Amino acid sequence: MGEVNQPTTIEGRATQGKYILTAYDLIFQGIYKQMRVGRKDIMSKKRDRKLVEARQMFCLLARKHTIESSVDIGNAINRDHATVLYSISTMDNLIKYTKRLAIAKNYIELDLIPRLNITKEVRICECCKQPILNE
Repeated sequence: MGEVNQPTTIEGRATQGKYILTAYDLIFQGIYKQMRVGRKDIMSKKRDRKLVEARQMFCLLARKHTIESSVDIGNAINRDHATVLYSISTMDNLIKYTKRLAIAKNYIELDLIPRLNITKEVRICECCKQPILNE
């Protein structure tokens, strides 16, 4: 996670034909599982409520569970560091008053925390370039 000049995408973490699942990948998976918003939608410029909430949830979880800077988190979702900081504070406030988001965050963290400390090698599908988990 904290290595200098190490890409954080699946395509960039290939080493000798094996792919390392990063913390960002695990967070994206958790958000998709609970909020049904995919990585491409989070990284897009769309501003639907559902997509904005997922993007803000990603920023909050990435800040809380990784050692990456706000600039690195922003680069992962094609945003700048100010947007990341705003997203973190906004989602923090929304979680206090919106039960649906608080429950989603709790479920994502319950699934995410045990998996973060384990480096996992995965295969990538040749067609869609998505990770294939061997669980």
